[in-house]
Amino acid sequence: MKVLVTGGAGFIGSHLCKRLLSEGHEVHSLDNYSTGNTSNHLSVEGFTAIYTKGDVSKWDDIKKLPNNFDVVFHLAGLLDVNNSLNDPNLYMQTNVVGVTNMLEFCRINNIKKFIYAGSCASTKPLSSPYALTKYIPEYFLELYNNLFDINTLSVRFYNVYGENMTTSGFKLVVSIFLEAFKNNLPLPIVGDGKQTRDYIYVGDIVNGLIKCLEYKGNRKIFNLGTGKSVSINEIVSMFGNVKTINIPERNEPKHIEPSDVLISKSELGWEAKTSMKSWIKNSIKK
Repeated sequence: MKVLVTGGAGFIGSHLCKRLLSEGHEVHSLDNYSTGNTSNHLSVEGFTAIYTKGDVSKWDDIKKLPNNFDVVFHLAGLLDVNNSLNDPNLYMQTNVVGVTNMLEFCRINNIKKFIYAGSCASTKPLSSPYALTKYIPEYFLELYNNLFDINTLSVRFYNVYGENMTTSGFKLVVSIFLEAFKNNLPLPIVGDGKQTRDYIYVGDIVNGLIKCLEYKGNRKIFNLGTGKSVSINEIVSMFGNVKTINIPERNEPKHIEPSDVLISKSELGWEAKTSMKSWIKNSIKK
């Protein structure tokens, strides 16, 4: 297959590109490199991805792309709840207009499959501009499916960790802790550390995306998570006997419900396999 991955030079996108290349697909990435990095460019077993610098919110950049793809994986987008509070228009342009642009690209060029990297924040769309801008595109996916017969899927990611996590700008707590640990610094705990999230390994996310590529059923939204909540304090304990420092609480939800993955299991034949504790244990040995 000829596959376009937006955000292909980013954390999750680069892992997806690697898997697609290893399975013999032709891979093309579109990335504006706001968080992506050229160090994530890769070739696998003689197959090399093509990388185009461009922004999904800018139609002139999108028009530079070839028009003969079989499928689009749309992973490009902005994260960070707090930043979305300060600049909601930027999040609308990137996370909503970026999706509608890519759907139009599919419509115009008769590309019949579109897989969207959604977010668990969509379960509470009015909690932040970020959450709303991840939720609204799901309606556009349904619209383009109904009007133009594009097979659209929304894959809601929970909190993803793994190799090559972002180390600048918006960083996940696991990335922050690993950096502190490797520099022999105390692990910073926000508030009382009782906040809970559902954390999932990037390799499990990629497995889910590949299952979506192969999926022939009628479901349109899938959750990719472990189905279990883990607190910040529990993550700290996975690092062993380490020093910590408490920092002020942030304007963010204390608890987010873990994923309901029953549909992903029954429809995709998918489930998370990787233990966070084992992954952290192996990572701090390196």
